[in-house]
Amino acid sequence: MNIKLLKTIKDEFILDINSIHGLPHWERVEKIGSYLVKHTGADKEVVKLFAYLHDSKRANEDEDPNHGLRAVLFIRELHKNGLLGSSDEQLEQLCFACENHTDSSIKSNDITIQVCWDADRLDLGRVGIIPDKNFLNTDIAKQFNFNKEISI
Repeated sequence: MNIKLLKTIKDEFILDINSIHGLPHWERVEKIGSYLVKHTGADKEVVKLFAYLHDSKRANEDEDPNHGLRAVLFIRELHKNGLLGSSDEQLEQLCFACENHTDSSIKSNDITIQVCWDADRLDLGRVGIIPDKNFLNTDIAKQFNFNKEISI
């Protein structure tokens, strides 16, 4: 991720950058996503962008049902300004993944979108929640053992 893009995302984030939906979460989602990419063939660039953008437009740390849609508007602005460097297909994958990342009733057959969602859900331990394997999409994510320390 280029430095200018990361600075823009951080500058636009209105919550505490170290909050439960802030930079430490984004970095863990990137790390988990990179691990999942190695085992699935998902698009690494989309997964990395998702990690830093999916919660970037939260208005609060609690219920914020429209933060994914606000993230999509931000992503499209970043793309228009040439900061993303992604193809049209990557842009659409990223937007769909961000807009729908909190709605477990929405499904996708796209492995890249599945990996984005799984990477985020596998970091629910930060708020004391063990992810329900029924809400994970990829076989590799479903294999995580939450009873022992995971080194990624």
